[in-house]
Amino acid sequence: MFEFANALLAALFLAAVFDMIAALKRAPGRGLARAQNALSGLWREEHFLFGSWGAAWRQRVGEWLFAVGLAAYEVSVCFCNSMARENWAWVQGTLAPILDWTAFLCFGVKILLGTRYTWRSLGVAGCLYFIARWVYFNCHNIWWIGLVVAVLAAKGVALKKPLRAYLIAGTVAVGLVVALHYAGIVAPDLVSERVGEYRGTFGYGHPNTFGGLVFGLTLAYAMLRARKLRWLDVAVVGALGVFLWVGPASRSAALSTFLLTVLLAGYKVFPRLFAGRHRAKVAAALVPLVAAVSYLLPLPLVKIGPWNSDFGPAWLAKIDGLLTNRLSLSWIAYQVYEVKIAGQVLLDWPPLDNSFVFSLYQFGPVMAAILAVLFAVALWGLARTRRIPELLCLAVMLVYAFMECQSFHLTTNPTALLFCGAVFALPPSRWPGLENAPAEQA
Repeated sequence: MFEFANALLAALFLAAVFDMIAALKRAPGRGLARAQNALSGLWREEHFLFGSWGAAWRQRVGEWLFAVGLAAYEVSVCFCNSMARENWAWVQGTLAPILDWTAFLCFGVKILLGTRYTWRSLGVAGCLYFIARWVYFNCHNIWWIGLVVAVLAAKGVALKKPLRAYLIAGTVAVGLVVALHYAGIVAPDLVSERVGEYRGTFGYGHPNTFGGLVFGLTLAYAMLRARKLRWLDVAVVGALGVFLWVGPASRSAALSTFLLTVLLAGYKVFPRLFAGRHRAKVAAALVPLVAAVSYLLPLPLVKIGPWNSDFGPAWLAKIDGLLTNRLSLSWIAYQVYEVKIAGQVLLDWPPLDNSFVFSLYQFGPVMAAILAVLFAVALWGLARTRRIPELLCLAVMLVYAFMECQSFHLTTNPTALLFCGAVFALPPSRWPGLENAPAEQA
């Protein structure tokens, strides 16, 4: 995907040059005045890249391409990255590349030909993409570039159809792997991580991998039901939480799902609790609060023995144990890694199951700070526009991010699509939702 990342950046730059030439040709005036008129129009008026040809159908085709791209990416990860790859070489050797390129080409064509931009929004998103691409070239995290490109492609799309494609494709792919698992074909064994605790892999390499995929599908379902949330929907989310707790025993996914259940139920019973005038400020403040806890809580740990779990003081060691050594692993990372401005390839050990600490080292402090700002702005904007169920989904993802680094996987985190409005510096009223937003006015 390195070639794709470069090609997309070059194509966006070429589109800007094409835009400028076309705008100069039709702008009134001469000389500097003509250039100013051209720039003013490009800055304020939404338009397709590479000309306005086919405007009547490019938007619709772009929406379909985005839905197909999400479905292809979901199948690639949920099926091709399951343990089915150990049974059949063609799963990773043939099918996965086809699905990956299908997804990225759909996203790329949608970005270049199926989306309207102003130069203001394209400039902000283009700068962020340049930084994200630079980080990708340093960290080699394929999940990262997939997430970034999907967020860029989400502009101007009503999310109902793409989320439905995401949910259906993911459910079918995960269901197929689980069926093959219980048929004894794919990874029929169970994995035991702690004495007396058995955790089902369900056909995946680790219970938390499976837990993350189911959690992502749960979030997609909750987002789809956001406009007409029923008690049945709350019950479905709660039932999936119970399954995650009992089946794979994925505590991070299960606890996050339980929290989402409680919040959605609270919203159904006490909607006024989520309607206070300070809700936007409170929502945005959650990000620096969780970030501070993520970075600072491991600092008081003290190594008191030769084993990886030998840490004090006792009260903090108990919290570390509840979090399955996530704090001590972050403490070890502080000793092992250097902070590099644009990220790096991390070692296999220590594993970092905290998205804040993980992003600091894997993506670098600049990208980590940008992500925190985008997260806070997204929460603020959803609160401002009273999209409360989607706000609750994104807030729960913040909690999940404290316990896992899979928040950078699109298949675990469909709420990342809600970042699109912030990435393109759009007013909250025009952020992608379940319905089409009105076109930006000149």
